[in-house]
Amino acid sequence: MTFSVNGIKQEKNEKYAVDMLIGTDDQLLARKILEEKNIMILSLKEFSADKKTFGDIHFTITTNFQEIDIVTKYKDIQEACNFFMVLGFDIVTINSYTKPLSAKEIAAILTNAKAYVATKKTEVRKAIQEEENEERKVYQDVHLESAKKIIVRVFEKIEEVTKRSVGTVSLQDTKKLKSLSEELKKERMGTNFEKIRDTIQEIFKMIEKMNDDYYASIQNPDDTILPDSLVTKVDVDKELERLENIRILKSLGAKISIKNQDYAILGTPAIFWKFLQKDFLSKFIDLP
Repeated sequence: MTFSVNGIKQEKNEKYAVDMLIGTDDQLLARKILEEKNIMILSLKEFSADKKTFGDIHFTITTNFQEIDIVTKYKDIQEACNFFMVLGFDIVTINSYTKPLSAKEIAAILTNAKAYVATKKTEVRKAIQEEENEERKVYQDVHLESAKKIIVRVFEKIEEVTKRSVGTVSLQDTKKLKSLSEELKKERMGTNFEKIRDTIQEIFKMIEKMNDDYYASIQNPDDTILPDSLVTKVDVDKELERLENIRILKSLGAKISIKNQDYAILGTPAIFWKFLQKDFLSKFIDLP
């Protein structure tokens, strides 16, 4: 069987859009392979047309001694190989339907892709190290300069949530958020980092409440990521935003509420676990 896949993989500050065909014995195996790569599945549908109508470049991976064929929409075979190896796919061979390559050419592409992935991993490790160093500075330095980038993003978040929450948030909450925003503008001119951190924490409490109301207002139970799932596309957007907000709070050394501890500790996998629980409980309740 062949399935069309549309999904997202989030790594640190990078988000990868995944669009491909995957050939497996059943949908369960396809989901397992994607989840092992930490790819959040937005849609997974059976594809009955000729695979060549979807894309020209195809490659093979192995799982449990079974060969799995994957087709991509990429036009450039090296770019396709680089991209999917970065996602974590261990590509055995790759080729083009319309312009078949020799074994030597394929080997060169795989070698280049492995080198690209190695360079990418080095860059990611460096970025992580720099981010961790920056976070340590935030913890250690009480001066405002160490948090300027974070404060800029906080104001962007305030603007975003205020604009889209018109009609779903009370006047009282709007005034409170505006008051906190004005307070933060004054505080950033000083050097009391702890006070700034506490204000930002209060702001994110308000943002979380307003987001809950906003996403509830646009929720569509029928617009799910999969036919047999209760998880909606709105759920995905809501949880990704919640994760970003918690990462901001964590970088400031702010207190994380008990209900958000999993996001702070696990990161993206916490979202997968929450969605898995939602679907599992629904199926358990439906048991006779």
